Amino acid sequence: MNKILKRILIIIAIIIGILVLVFVGFFLKLKSEMSGFTPMETGKITDDIFVVKDDFANVFIIQDSTQYIVIDCATDKANVAKQMEKLGIDPDKVTTVFLTHTDTDHVGALGLFDKAKLYMSKEEVQMINGKKSKFLWFGNSISRADYILLEDRQTIQIGNLKIESILAPGHTSGMTAYLINDKYLFTGDIASLKEGKIAPIPAFFNMDNDQAIKSMDIIRYIPAAEYIFTAHWGYSDDYKTAVTN
Repeated sequence: MNKILKRILIIIAIIIGILVLVFVGFFLKLKSEMSGFTPMETGKITDDIFVVKDDFANVFIIQDSTQYIVIDCATDKANVAKQMEKLGIDPDKVTTVFLTHTDTDHVGALGLFDKAKLYMSKEEVQMINGKKSKFLWFGNSISRADYILLEDRQTIQIGNLKIESILAPGHTSGMTAYLINDKYLFTGDIASLKEGKIAPIPAFFNMDNDQAIKSMDIIRYIPAAEYIFTAHWGYSDDYKTAVTN
């Protein structure tokens, strides 16, 4: 009996050791890949667009008169609130939040905008209801259940802002870009931006890397777009050059 128990304990120890090595390797790889992120510092980009830096991710804020809409919510609620204070923007003036997807570094400060309407892609629900996950059994989650779902290429009007959702899966099942007033394209994690041109993001971060690369073509053909904004690699005010192969 003692021999059997000893063998069981050895097997358990081996399994635990393997799991520890897997998770350590995962987080080391994560840290290495994240070292290539180049998010923008908090500030004003155009007359009506602001950016907030939260560690390695950006939050974009678009102004329409006295109201604001937000694209993604980064990681840290307290830090996002602090950065918005620097810009003189009251979180309570944010009327609408659009999520490009539901990874932790895009939804962490969502609670700061509890009074705002929340939109995301219909396809992204799979990432938060347990049907799909990016790493083993670890799915995504968000702090609210009162979200409004968008179809691909659906357009909604908020004040003077026209927002079109553009589905481009791969990074997650519902990865979505948003085109504001046919001019400003916010791409989340569809692509990185290097030396003024879009490029694939590290495959490590994608749920389906082949599909993610194919989806980059979707954001190359937005005729009226002038600006392109990424979540971790800055922006370009020369869309046409940025998307040229």
